[in-house]
Amino acid sequence: MRKFPTIAATAVLASAAIATTAAASGLKGTPASMRNQHAIALSEAYTFLRTPAQVRHYAAEGRLDTVPGNADYIVNKVSFPYARPEVVSFIERLAREYRAHTGEQLVVTSLTRPTSNQPGNAHKLSVHPAGMAVDLRVPFKPSQRDWLEARLLTFEQEGVLDVTKEKSPPHYHVAVFPGEFREWAAANPVPLDANAAATVVAQLRDLQSPLASLGAVHTAAVGGGSFNGWAFAALAGLVAMGGAAARKRHG
Repeated sequence: MRKFPTIAATAVLASAAIATTAAASGLKGTPASMRNQHAIALSEAYTFLRTPAQVRHYAAEGRLDTVPGNADYIVNKVSFPYARPEVVSFIERLAREYRAHTGEQLVVTSLTRPTSNQPGNAHKLSVHPAGMAVDLRVPFKPSQRDWLEARLLTFEQEGVLDVTKEKSPPHYHVAVFPGEFREWAAANPVPLDANAAATVVAQLRDLQSPLASLGAVHTAAVGGGSFNGWAFAALAGLVAMGGAAARKRHG
């Protein structure tokens, strides 16, 4: 007897196919997206750096931040490991999520590139020379690739960036929009982990704060590994009071 798929199973397969098609189409670059990336770089008054010496000069001046890599991501064979501060913050936040979901490190393959070092197939409106873009390696495992593509497309839908899946070599080109990312980051703060919270509390104790409830605030603040609203407010109050006490002692 021939078996036919149930309506529910067919619906699931159809939804998966639609999602895959949508992701594929959303990852295709367009001339309009390149013009938009370039226009945003100009609106930020970014300089399109021409030489390696100019890139290093901007890094020395602090206009580009170093991208060192950490437990969540690797910087692989990148000639100029520098980017605008918003790009660095984006990489760190995305990499933290990626590692939490996949157990693997995100791999960065390119960052700021001066125009003199652009590859032959680079688009004339590329924002790599402005320090506004990052290239990410395409994960080998389908599950990791699917998660990363879905997350990048979510960011794109929120207006934070523009992502294109390139073929030669295979990578994701991500142009981070600085203003939009700053707004998104402000609305989505990273929870302070338990170690950082404990450090803050230790510093407050050094100030000899008059509040005897510091231990209770400490427990509430670091419980579960992140601050909640009232605990953060309490610690902020302790900082202010401790600072006033210190000024009184040393004034």
